[in-house]
Amino acid sequence: MKKIIIAAILLAGAWAQAQDQSATSSTLQFGKEATEAAPRGLLPFIGLGGGYTGYDQSALQDVEGTPTTIKLLGSWYLESPWVMDLGYGYNNQQFTHSTAMDTANTDGAAEFAFRYRTDNRWQMGVVGNQFFSQGPNYASSQGDAIFAGLQVLKEFNMSQAWLGRLGARAMSLTSNNGDLVMMYLVDFQFGWNPNAYKTTVRSTAADETMVQEEDFVAEETTETARPVAAAQPEPILNDVAMSSLIAGNQSIKFNSSQVAMSSADQRKVERLAKALDEHSDLYERVEVRGFADSTGSAEINEKISQRRADTVASALERYGLDSSKVSAVGRGTEESLGSRAADRRAELVFIGVKDEAALREALSTVR
Repeated sequence: MKKIIIAAILLAGAWAQAQDQSATSSTLQFGKEATEAAPRGLLPFIGLGGGYTGYDQSALQDVEGTPTTIKLLGSWYLESPWVMDLGYGYNNQQFTHSTAMDTANTDGAAEFAFRYRTDNRWQMGVVGNQFFSQGPNYASSQGDAIFAGLQVLKEFNMSQAWLGRLGARAMSLTSNNGDLVMMYLVDFQFGWNPNAYKTTVRSTAADETMVQEEDFVAEETTETARPVAAAQPEPILNDVAMSSLIAGNQSIKFNSSQVAMSSADQRKVERLAKALDEHSDLYERVEVRGFADSTGSAEINEKISQRRADTVASALERYGLDSSKVSAVGRGTEESLGSRAADRRAELVFIGVKDEAALREALSTVR
């Protein structure tokens, strides 16, 4: 229903824009804006794997072979830095020394994984697989073969909305007869992050130069869309740096060529996110500005400054601040403070502060 309503409004807006407009008329412009939102909630992934199955006793040489897997995974990014996977697919094992007529076996496979997600997007945790009706092929003591072990993945963006995860796992057979059977797999997973885009609407008046943009959320209603009134001037709001609100140096520092925050800065950002979430009515949004020192090329400095800003923005979201309240901007080597150590930093600027004194009071406990 939401898609039908959005499509109808888009068509209406496009038709209205094509008509001749008077000097006081308004039009609507819709589009999709890319955001830097971190993955959250339940995301779909396709998981592929391939590797080697081995043994520790010559009597088990029949289990040796090359397994390959394909699974559909539901990956749940929790509010805390944890990721949980549940999935189902198929496992195929090509046996190297099988004495039976069948040299391969394919059947259903279920997967469960629970991993910790670091700020630099490494994921580490436990993983388990149940291969249905394949127990005899792996010398299992039951009809199904159950493996459990450890998994490490590196998460990265394949595009704005497509996520990739590449890594490996090592698992051992838990339903064995006493002899060790191991399975080693290289994992590649790719999935879709719907939070990477948001729908926007612009209101423009022909006799004004002001353009106002806001998030557009389709409501499940059949109410006819009303004309958008000409944008009214709002009270002038302040843009205030965090260092102006809190005594002392409150920028977040980074080591040379690094984009990960220190443990102390992570704790500070966690406290800051909670304070900002509780007083979100005092400002419009927070802009995280990343910086780099003068070493390296301009292109590298731009990239590393953006990644530092992204790191802090993602941490603010992870610790509870609404993603619509956070943006990240890389400033390269702009606004140098005179030393390389001081230039490797990220700063917070509050956009549209409505009550500076109240915001200063709310942040007074952040250290």
